[in-house]
Amino acid sequence: MPTYIADDLSVLPFTHEVKAGPYVAPAGEKVEDSLTKLGLWDRSFSAAQLLEWMDAAGIEKALIPAQVAGTWEVAYETVADLCAEAPHRLYGMAGLDPLDIMSGVRKLERGVRELGFVGAHSYPHWLQTPIDDRAFYPLYAKCVELDVPLQVQVGLAFQHTRTTVGFPVAIDTVAVDFPELKLVCIHLGYPWERELVAVAWKNANVYIGCDTHPPKTWAPEILDFLQGDGREKCMFGTNYPCLDFTEALTQIDALGLDGETKELLLSKNLRRLYRLT
Repeated sequence: MPTYIADDLSVLPFTHEVKAGPYVAPAGEKVEDSLTKLGLWDRSFSAAQLLEWMDAAGIEKALIPAQVAGTWEVAYETVADLCAEAPHRLYGMAGLDPLDIMSGVRKLERGVRELGFVGAHSYPHWLQTPIDDRAFYPLYAKCVELDVPLQVQVGLAFQHTRTTVGFPVAIDTVAVDFPELKLVCIHLGYPWERELVAVAWKNANVYIGCDTHPPKTWAPEILDFLQGDGREKCMFGTNYPCLDFTEALTQIDALGLDGETKELLLSKNLRRLYRLT
């Protein structure tokens, strides 16, 4: 049996079918462009391959978003089917759609209540809708009602066609307006890590997803926070295919964290927040 040491906050639903479908359409909005630029386009998987790679690295559980991005999306059913291949190891998250608000609210509720998704997920950059835009607010209220955490992309938009709308200061507005909403700010807030740390320190309901960027490149502000006041507020992730599972964990080892801090970062914080056993 594999020895598990970690859980992953975010793994993209990069199956072979998704690679051949949503990730290449429509023209001008291709995810393929971004993944190719990063050298990641050849990292798609089957459910069996994903579990094999997770086992080899020591990762037991992973959260997978049903992606809603305006002109393209990975359907809820696609992610639910993938997670059904490995119950208690793969868990879905419901993508938020603020462009059709009431339909998005109903979709979110179905994802959680009927498909068993354990959280919600949002890409403000792809949607070109700022995090604190009122179009999101009914969806945030539904997350509170359903009592599920929300992952939201915070930081610079990587895609050259997207305008940056995920500024950490906007998270402060949402956290204050929705003190019961558990906000997980993924992608470290890069390059505004110091601002994100300040927002997470201030607001009890704001957490930081330590994903996408290699641990060896993490800003000093992140490293200080996760070893200090933020020990119970930071969670490890790869956002695979952005990071290789084994390489990311090897770099975590090289950070020299004490044992308890490392356990909180790699698994305990995530399991507590998402109520996973």
